[in-house]
Amino acid sequence: MGTISQTNSGFLAADGARAKSEADRNRIFARLKDAILSGSFGEAGRLPTERALAEQFGAARNTIRKTLALLADEGLIQRQVGRGTFVTEGVVARSQAPDQEFSLAELLEARLLFEPSIPELVVERATDDDIALMEAYLAELNAASTWFEFKEAKYCLHLAIVRAAHNRFISFIFEQIVASRRRAKWGRANGHINPVASVREVAYRDNARIVDALKAGDTDTAREAIRSYLLNTLSATSSS
Repeated sequence: MGTISQTNSGFLAADGARAKSEADRNRIFARLKDAILSGSFGEAGRLPTERALAEQFGAARNTIRKTLALLADEGLIQRQVGRGTFVTEGVVARSQAPDQEFSLAELLEARLLFEPSIPELVVERATDDDIALMEAYLAELNAASTWFEFKEAKYCLHLAIVRAAHNRFISFIFEQIVASRRRAKWGRANGHINPVASVREVAYRDNARIVDALKAGDTDTAREAIRSYLLNTLSATSSS
């Protein structure tokens, strides 16, 4: 019996390690993809080395290697032997909208038309890793100590929610919205370095309600939570 118990423990440990590795890979993939599409590495720019990325994300190099392979499969990067890893030529330009920029109010109105409908797909299709990623970004939002961290955590959280619908066209649309806001550098809060605690607390509360509802499979509550969050944000924008 003892041998069987130890064997089962070994399988459980292996399953746990595998799940963590997959969650890390999904998290790093999302971060790197967002950085590539937003132009953080530049057009056809060079990415950090595997070792540097492993240190930055606190992950094993094998996890980084698999993540880079996924990015290459999507055509986002090209790996050149002896030279390094580079953003694929034209990826940044194609991912960004035309020269015209849009106001925050315009984007929020557009989001109100489709985003509250996304929970139905998310509840049906989201994986455990998808939910774990949402919770990780929610925690980052709550711990943000600068406006940049605060906004990036919100961008990444809502991207994670949309991508959990596993519909590439919907993901593409939302990626353009986030790219537009990043280019406009909205949310500097009139130069304040740190996010106001009350603002962060409200954002955390509202977004936690969305994530909790999705995790519980409660489509109606998630839909209403998203709609309420967007309406409140639009109201605050209109009155500022």
